[in-house]
Amino acid sequence: MTRYLPTEAQQWRTIDVVGMPMKACRLWEGDHNVKSGLFHMPQGMALPSHHHPYWCQIYVVSGTMEVQAEGEQPHIIGCGGYYFVEPGDTHRETALTDTLLLTICEEDRPEFRR
Repeated sequence: MTRYLPTEAQQWRTIDVVGMPMKACRLWEGDHNVKSGLFHMPQGMALPSHHHPYWCQIYVVSGTMEVQAEGEQPHIIGCGGYYFVEPGDTHRETALTDTLLLTICEEDRPEFRR
């Protein structure tokens, strides 16, 4: 079944993301072992080093991010840019300007398995 989420139906909430309060709008969570959402990081917000148990891809809708994987030089990702984090890769992220992110991540929760 095709599902739709028009702008006026989006629900923004403050959630905890690796110990930091962040505005988020869940777009999809459920079937197909994937979740997606929009996340707003105000300028200067820095997420500490962390990792995910599954892959995660991030598209910068607006703004500019600095992303640094453990053992690598930082990368600047601007509006329209994208990065993919492999499962278990430790990284940190900092919003250099007000930034809006679209994240799509694998997840494996028994309640969502088909």
